[in-house]
Amino acid sequence: MLGTDDGLSYWVLVVTGPERGKVWLVTDVGAYPYPMPRALGFLEWVQRWHARGGW
Repeated sequence: MLGTDDGLSYWVLVVTGPERGKVWLVTDVGAYPYPMPRALGFLEWVQRWHARGGW
């Protein structure tokens, strides 16, 4: 788990399989690539987070 924005959804780093190295968002209704439709790689996610000063 990389973090949460509101305690209801969580960013997770996929560590195995075809989406390895990508960030997905997990919520109470399911999981999906973040942002849709293509998941960001970890470095892209960190750069985006840093540029916005966190979420």
